[in-house]
Amino acid sequence: KGHGAFLDCVQYLTHESEKCQKEGKTLYEDSEIIANFDWRKELNEREENRLKYGGDLSKKDRMLFDVMYLGKTLKECREEDKKLYMDNLEKLKKFRLEYISSHMEVPKNRINIYVCGGGGVGKDVASRAIARCLYPCIENDEDLFFELGCDNVSYEGCDAQPVNILSDYRAYTLLDAYKGRENLFKVFDSHPHNSRVNVKFSSIKPVNAVNIVNSVEPKDKFLNGLAGEYKDKSGNIRKAEDKAQSYRRFPIIFELEEDTITIYVNQYFINKSADATEYKVWKKVKGNFGKIRKAFGNNEEKARFYENKLLNGFAELVQEIMANEPQQSDEELEEMFKDYGEEITEEETQNTKEEIEKIEIGDCVFYYTRNGLCIDDCIIPENCVEKRSEIFDKFIAEKKKREEAKKQKAKEEEKKKTALKGIDLHAFLYGFDETVEENKIDDLDKDYGNNEDDFFA
Repeated sequence: KGHGAFLDCVQYLTHESEKCQKEGKTLYEDSEIIANFDWRKELNEREENRLKYGGDLSKKDRMLFDVMYLGKTLKECREEDKKLYMDNLEKLKKFRLEYISSHMEVPKNRINIYVCGGGGVGKDVASRAIARCLYPCIENDEDLFFELGCDNVSYEGCDAQPVNILSDYRAYTLLDAYKGRENLFKVFDSHPHNSRVNVKFSSIKPVNAVNIVNSVEPKDKFLNGLAGEYKDKSGNIRKAEDKAQSYRRFPIIFELEEDTITIYVNQYFINKSADATEYKVWKKVKGNFGKIRKAFGNNEEKARFYENKLLNGFAELVQEIMANEPQQSDEELEEMFKDYGEEITEEETQNTKEEIEKIEIGDCVFYYTRNGLCIDDCIIPENCVEKRSEIFDKFIAEKKKREEAKKQKAKEEEKKKTALKGIDLHAFLYGFDETVEENKIDDLDKDYGNNEDDFFA
């Protein structure tokens, strides 16, 4: 009686159990047992399952166990037993999500891509083509990407594909789906944390390496909306506190029109700007992803060929962006943080604040202090020659501009003093004043001059 009783009876026929042999019963050969099924195979499988699962489990429970604890995919379950898969689909989906959240690690880096354009320009088709371009070795779309529509943000059915496609998501629908900005930014973090995030009706841990979002919202409206910019009831634009938060999460934007595709790249990600909101056109090509699919129908090979023509060089661009992520060695990290924890005295604090000169160039603020050169809100990587030259040229131009302004001011002061005090008195006063002013930045000219290497030393 009970589960497994039949196989217990079959096993008894040969008297092969340890108990039967201790009782001195005759051991029968397998050939002496007549049956209409492979009973030996069944017995061996049961023994293996007992070792694997710690006891006798039904076929259904074995499948659920494999999904929950051993990482079996939903696709593998369906291919193994369609009927069992169909009867237990909801449980299998939940168990698969639980395995992903509990046992799988998030990627070290994640890249987010936004695809925008009007209706009928092929945003969904373009999103799938981008995913295939990034993972050409994954032939089956089911293994490659998981699509989430506005009515499905529970990730139910997700099978840990490397790409998530969020179709037709405006800024406000994303914020609603992920329960607010803080949670949303975790999902789109370029350096994701190994933790769960809340979505409607559940919590999940996204383990995908790529997010592709598409909608009809223009790129600026979408990104500003994610950051919190909106129009109030009076029609006034309420600015976001920090727009860069959303811009920093989308290094690449596709803008689709009827017969053109424009690809924008955030210059911050390729070390060409300190401004995280600055995008420039990487490539503009003629084409329409939707028309390709419509023209070639079921001819998958031809369709993918022309899609790849539109995306020529795109995979290399993504690799370049990922390669620009800082990868310091242990020694470099130790050098970077070697003074952490050291106490800062009041005298040191005061010295740091003693500014001689300050120049603002865009988002870069240069402070010339008694301790040397400081740059706030601007990171200039040593290997970025182009950016270093650009900043240095701007510095020299600004410095010359200030020198000319100073000379002009001196001339005006000279005229005033000449009129009031006479030539001799003015000459004395002007000479004294000029010495004081020049002394303030004298160290600057001496230390940095017009040499780029000294400037960045």
